[in-house]
Amino acid sequence: MCLNTAGELLASSAESILNEAHHVEAHLLSGSEREESQIVRIATFAYNSYRWLPAFLKIVKEKRPNLAFEFVASAPGLPVRTIESGEADLGIMAGQITSKQVETVALFDDELVCVCPGNHPLTAKRFLEADDFMDYPYITYSPHKEDGFEEDQLWRQSGKRPSVMLNAGHTEAVIELVRAEFGLSILSRWAVAHFQFRDDIAQIRVTEEGLPLRWHAVYRGVHLDRDVLAEISRSLRDWCRNSTLVRNVA
Repeated sequence: MCLNTAGELLASSAESILNEAHHVEAHLLSGSEREESQIVRIATFAYNSYRWLPAFLKIVKEKRPNLAFEFVASAPGLPVRTIESGEADLGIMAGQITSKQVETVALFDDELVCVCPGNHPLTAKRFLEADDFMDYPYITYSPHKEDGFEEDQLWRQSGKRPSVMLNAGHTEAVIELVRAEFGLSILSRWAVAHFQFRDDIAQIRVTEEGLPLRWHAVYRGVHLDRDVLAEISRSLRDWCRNSTLVRNVA
């Protein structure tokens, strides 16, 4: 037996209700008990964030030793929904965020670029247009449309889209498929910065003006710990301004 559509909706809603009940219960604990441990669940949709995020969180914990952190795995392409539903307390994500249920703190500006094998013929071009992608399979980490990404800025604007699109499910998998010459992709410049010194991976600007992208820290506006989340978000913004990991991505 398996759940039908109505059952799936009920199960999903129940999970969100239980998450909220857990947080309300935590807030009803005595002040001394609560001070011992306050868990912040982080959904990170930022490429390669696990390479640097723990170092930042260590700084936060020095100021707030009662805080503990968990990482929440979420479906690619649905980042805002994870915050809206209460599955995570804080999200790190890019693109246009239009939800009225969340608060955002801008972290830094980035750019979407084409990622291709280092020996690809397109590397001879200074920048690419939508037409340049039509003859090659396109590799994506998510089939879901994300506001502010290539769907909005390139495919919809040009009225064209590659006929063969392959879903890799994860950014690292996209990079490896591109390396193996299975096709092209478009990723954040920050995403490929870790691979920029490899001869087998190249990045090319998309359109002469480029495809701008902005990263945000996001939390729910009615969250019971919104003041703490706002403080963490602003600290992350300041940290990004001084970090060599993001200083020159755009």
